[in-house]
Amino acid sequence: MRRLLIVLSFLAILAACRKKEAAATATASSAAATATSPAFTQKTLPVHNGENLVALASGAMPVIRAGAPEQGGEAYYMFDEDPLTGWASNDGKYNEPTVVELADRSIIHSVEFDEKNIAYDGRLPQGVLIEVSDTSATDGFKPIANVTMTEMKDGQTFPVSAEVPGRWVRISVKKAASDAAIAQIMEFRAFGERLTHNPVPDITGTYETNAGKFHLKQQGTSVTGCYDNGSEPLIGGMEGRILKFRYAVGENGSGPALLVTSSTGDVFGGWWRTDSKVVEHPTLDPIEGKRISTDPGNTACPQWAAPEAQMASELKQKGRVQLYGINFDSDSDVIRDESKPALDQVVAMLKADAGLKLTIEGHTDSTATPEHNLELSTKRANAVKQYLTAAGIDSARLDAAGRGATQPVATNDTPLGRAANRRVELVKR
Repeated sequence: MRRLLIVLSFLAILAACRKKEAAATATASSAAATATSPAFTQKTLPVHNGENLVALASGAMPVIRAGAPEQGGEAYYMFDEDPLTGWASNDGKYNEPTVVELADRSIIHSVEFDEKNIAYDGRLPQGVLIEVSDTSATDGFKPIANVTMTEMKDGQTFPVSAEVPGRWVRISVKKAASDAAIAQIMEFRAFGERLTHNPVPDITGTYETNAGKFHLKQQGTSVTGCYDNGSEPLIGGMEGRILKFRYAVGENGSGPALLVTSSTGDVFGGWWRTDSKVVEHPTLDPIEGKRISTDPGNTACPQWAAPEAQMASELKQKGRVQLYGINFDSDSDVIRDESKPALDQVVAMLKADAGLKLTIEGHTDSTATPEHNLELSTKRANAVKQYLTAAGIDSARLDAAGRGATQPVATNDTPLGRAANRRVELVKR
């Protein structure tokens, strides 16, 4: 374990305690496919009657985390849905709890652990208590499962003993292997159903993070802003509780980023240092912090004076711009109402430059067949075109094209990567 953590290093947010199927830790300079390559082979997760409610990709946030001996093995790796990364406890402190805040009030039907890739069987936690609270991250917990694991393998699934509705899930190792002072959990999943569907949160404000300050403004699902040491402005959008955007810090590289937001204003996420190449097992850098103000002011980021002008500048410089924040119903081309502000910015940009012509590209992840993904992405691109023409843009200035999953910007091996790949792009003609 220690050897692996050294290899993965501090900048690995979703890499620790080896755990994915091929087990190759890759940086941006590793063997990689280009952005136009077919999607990578995707890990097949067990089939369950419900959503993995504690996944980062579902908008869950680890708000209390058990300690780890070094960076690369923190507790949040239990929730990335990547069985090659995981949590390792501090020596002798395996019983520190981790608490996850769910995106919505939910009910859990079963829990699951991946443990095939722990360092050795002496770190296999034999007794794990799972509790749910409907009160807070610190009070009101009721037990729903007391799990005993006896072997190192993935997909160990256990039914709950009680179905307790709630918003917070606590995971505590109560019994370690007889020869272990350290416990490891590579992946924890909780399958069930959401009882509520909270609206998209407003993340407007200034955030103090380990990567410097972030200044964000949100309209509907559209988010614009800037951050310390950034080499380009932030143009992003919300999908549930996840902010998706491109993160660029000059010579340190760039790539797609995702930030999960808690109800208390905490943020946690990471970014792939891809530099226009997609790696199969990406190294992500951690971004975590807290909102320190709900009012970022009007001058922190220059592009706030006219967001559509920033979009036009991006098109002029790069020939294309990624539009996160245009969301659709699941497996549908129906645009959600929350996407209107992002689309209206595109309308304003096109009206400001009557000579601008665009191709609207739809991009999907790789979860369905190539034929289905191509059809769905084409329908979504056409739905955006129809919105723009209905708003007064001449249809002759717009083309629509579906790209399916053929041009990923992140790995399709994990739900977080697939979330980054679901997007609309505008390409200058």
